[in-house]
Amino acid sequence: MERKKVVVDLQQIDLLEQKIVKATELIRTLRRDKEALQIKLREAQEALTRAREEAAGSDKQRREFEETTQQLEVLREERQAIRGRVSRMLELIGGIDEGAAEARRDH
Repeated sequence: MERKKVVVDLQQIDLLEQKIVKATELIRTLRRDKEALQIKLREAQEALTRAREEAAGSDKQRREFEETTQQLEVLREERQAIRGRVSRMLELIGGIDEGAAEARRDH
């Protein structure tokens, strides 16, 4: 009976050893996976940071573009206003020339 108990105990120890080996291998695999995922996470965080910085730069460029467009529109309006004033001044000068020509004819 003693011998049978020893054989059973050895079988249980063998099973326990196999389970420990499998658990150890699983732990090693999980640690490697964890390290690989941490590297990927860092890379993803860095990529996200770069993307946010680029987006901020794009927003800044968009605002600058909008400001430039608004300034350009103001300059166009000012140019039109100046053209109108110059045209009126030229008409006035033309009227003065016509008046001077008529005055000369009258003399």
